[in-house]
Amino acid sequence: MTKTDVPAAPDLWTTVVLDAGGRYGLHPSWRGYEAPLDYRMFEPEPVEAARLTTKYAARKDVVVLAEALGAVPDSSLELFITAHRGYVGATKPNPDSLWFGDVRPDEGTVEGTITVPATTIDAHLAASRSRADFLKIDVEGHELAVMQGAVQALDRVLALRVEVQFDDSFETQTASAIFSHLIDSLGFRLMRLDYDGRGQPLSYLTVDGNFGALCGCDAVFVRKVPSVEAWGGEDAAAGLLKLAVFALRNGMPDYAVVCLERLHASGWRPTGDEPAVRRYLRKLFILAAGRLRAQSGELYERAARDYQRFFESEMPARNEIFESEWLNPN
Repeated sequence: MTKTDVPAAPDLWTTVVLDAGGRYGLHPSWRGYEAPLDYRMFEPEPVEAARLTTKYAARKDVVVLAEALGAVPDSSLELFITAHRGYVGATKPNPDSLWFGDVRPDEGTVEGTITVPATTIDAHLAASRSRADFLKIDVEGHELAVMQGAVQALDRVLALRVEVQFDDSFETQTASAIFSHLIDSLGFRLMRLDYDGRGQPLSYLTVDGNFGALCGCDAVFVRKVPSVEAWGGEDAAAGLLKLAVFALRNGMPDYAVVCLERLHASGWRPTGDEPAVRRYLRKLFILAAGRLRAQSGELYERAARDYQRFFESEMPARNEIFESEWLNPN
C-alpha cells in the first residue's frame, strides 16, 4: 500500500481521525498519542500534499490523501491560492472583513486558482469500509460543506475540532451556521472555544486582558454520553474510552470523568488483554490527578478512589509516578 492509497478498515480499538485541511501536519491534540491510531490527513494542494507525504513516510499510522473534502463525492473544487498559503481553500477570503481588511490586509490576496479532485467523508469511509471517531476540520470557510458530506459519519463521530469564524472573514460562512448544524440539528455539545479572552483590538484602550473582536478560533464539540451508550456492548465501551482520552487531551478532564462514570455503571470490563487505549487513559488520568493534588488534597484523594473504582487497581503513589518509566519517561 502506498501512502496515498485508501487505508484498510481499522479494528474497533484503533482511534480513527480524519483531518480536513492537513497543511500544518498532525494536529497538536493528536501528537504523542500512545494508543493505536489511524490518522487520515486530507490536503488538496498538490505541493503541500507531496511535502506531507514525504514528512510522514515513516509513519504507518498517518496517511496523506491528496484531495479536498466537500459536500459532493467524485467531484472537483476550485481552490483560491492566497498570498499567505495558510488561507488556501475553496472559499474566497473577504477583503472587507476585519481580519483580511485590517488585521492581515495582505495575506488574503488571491494570486490564482487551481482545480483539485474532491470527495466526501461519507464516500471515503464507504470505500475504506471504515468509520471516523474524530474529525478535525480547518478548511478556511468550507467547514460546513465538509460536514454536509459527512451525514452518515456524524452518526458515529465522538467529537470534532472545527475552525469557526465569528466575523465575515470568508464570504459564505460564519460560526452560526456550524453551531446550528452541530448543536441544533445533530445534538452535539459545545465544550470549549480555544480562545483566551483577547480578540482583535479595535482601539488603543486594551486593558485587563479582555478586549477586541473575536474573529475566529477552534471550537470543540462532543457527542453526549447517552447517545454513545445507545450503541451498546463493545462499541459503546470503545467509544466512551476514546472520548475520555480525547477529553483529557483537549482540556476537558471533567468530561472524562463523566465518560468513566457511565462506563463503570454499564458493568463493562475488559476481557483478555487490556486495550491499549484503556491503558493510555489510565496514564492520562493518573497525570491529571497528580496536577489536581496541587489544588486540593481532598480532591486528589477522591480521584484516587475513582481510579480504584474505574480501573480496579490502586492508583500509583506520587513517588511511584516519578520512578515509573511509563508515567515519567523523561
